Amino acid sequence: MCYKTLPEGYTFHDKIDLRKNKKQFWTVQGICLAIVVAMFGIGWLIESPLNVAQFIHTDGNFTQTLIAVIVLIVGYVAYIFAHEAVHGLFMYAFCKTKINYGFVGWAAYAGSSAYYDKKRYVIIALAPVVVWGVVFAVLNIFFHSGLWFWVIWILQIGNVSGACGDFFCTFKMATYPKDILVNDTGM
Repeated sequence: MCYKTLPEGYTFHDKIDLRKNKKQFWTVQGICLAIVVAMFGIGWLIESPLNVAQFIHTDGNFTQTLIAVIVLIVGYVAYIFAHEAVHGLFMYAFCKTKINYGFVGWAAYAGSSAYYDKKRYVIIALAPVVVWGVVFAVLNIFFHSGLWFWVIWILQIGNVSGACGDFFCTFKMATYPKDILVNDTGM
């Protein structure tokens, strides 16, 4: 269920503010770092970076390496916008309200003035990591070794670690009453 204005009888319960609440901010950053380290370890087990380094040095593929680095940088910037677009698409699909996009300091956001029930909010929060996780996983099936494995795997690491705020919000939702409504203005 979604409401464009807060229904009567609802009162404030809690606020998640990853920008102003330093405890929440550092909790999310710690989770993010742990995910990055773990996923690099998993990637190492799948495709050793030493094989990539050997490829770069022995084959003299400077041009291909440069292209890969450019694809990685452009891909990650595009991914940030795509991640927020998925949040926005689900917000709009559930409530048909105007979606606001922007950047605040270190983070991009999608937000709205609507109030979402717990179930819909968890879907909104996790949709990007699921959608882009599947996309990157399929790409890694096709590019399962060498330099291009790492380009896609690093994008996947960015996807999962970049969703730490979404994971944190989802965890918090599990601790809240069943009938809460969530207003996500972005941050």
